[in-house]
Amino acid sequence: MLDVSLRQAFPDDQAVIRDMIRAARLDPTGLHWSHFWIAEHDGEVVGIGQVRPYPNCRELGSLVVRADYRGRGVGAQIVQTLLEQEKGTVYLECELHNEAFYNRFGFRRIPRLQAPMPLRLKLIAALGLRLFGIQVIGMKREKEQSA
Repeated sequence: MLDVSLRQAFPDDQAVIRDMIRAARLDPTGLHWSHFWIAEHDGEVVGIGQVRPYPNCRELGSLVVRADYRGRGVGAQIVQTLLEQEKGTVYLECELHNEAFYNRFGFRRIPRLQAPMPLRLKLIAALGLRLFGIQVIGMKREKEQSA
């Protein structure tokens, strides 16, 4: 696992967040620096991720790791840090091939119609991607149970 430093984003990070999301062709909506955590290595941003707040749910998303840093644990460190901040249920949408990665953090696949709005709308809209061989699924991580 690569040793990276993780920090909450600052206003000056908005441009790099936007650029990394665009380059990865991810959902460009709801990109506010205040929701993001940044992974840095040797002073360079190598990964980003956020928990996007909606009125009735929270969505883990916008997880991007630079191609030259993938497979070295950076994404897992970002996800773990984001989830440590969350006490309630968290949802996400991802491509089917990423399901096992998110299972490691307690996420389980859910039917589209069980996802809260607006995640449900995003999952329904993603059905069209099947024409291109891309299957998008919804996942849910239940809130932590108190002891």
